[in-house]
Amino acid sequence: MIMQVVGYKDSGKTTLVEYIVKQAKKRGLTVVTIKHHGHQGEDITLQDHQVDHMKHFRAGADQSIVQGTAYQQTVTRTRKQNLSDIIDESVTIDNQLIVVEGFKQANYPKIIVYSTQEELRQLSQLNQIIFRLNSNDANHLEEFNKWLDRELEGLI
Repeated sequence: MIMQVVGYKDSGKTTLVEYIVKQAKKRGLTVVTIKHHGHQGEDITLQDHQVDHMKHFRAGADQSIVQGTAYQQTVTRTRKQNLSDIIDESVTIDNQLIVVEGFKQANYPKIIVYSTQEELRQLSQLNQIIFRLNSNDANHLEEFNKWLDRELEGLI
């Protein structure tokens, strides 16, 4: 299952993604997350260039992979990709749930997170909305928990 979390800056998207991941992991699901860096004109901040694999990357490697005891990290030079391409080309593990933060225009089921009626109005124009969450309303959070429980149970 692919589930997007979309909203405007500081609406609670990252907090919600963290919550969804924790709930999925409690059920033993394998989860992948993808984050869109939506800051126009800025690129992501890479790990310190003093570590060996980043020295390789800064020297010109198109991809650098470092393997530790329990983690593997990959840095890849790539053109800007759409969400479908990222899923097809970069997700390398079998999973039961992919949680995406951002990529508003992608064509996957979306949870919209909003804090004002104007945000709700604008976000409601997106496609495939499966839940509307007012991050300022405790009742909405309760409803969301019940909804999320049903969705995750369906993946087990």
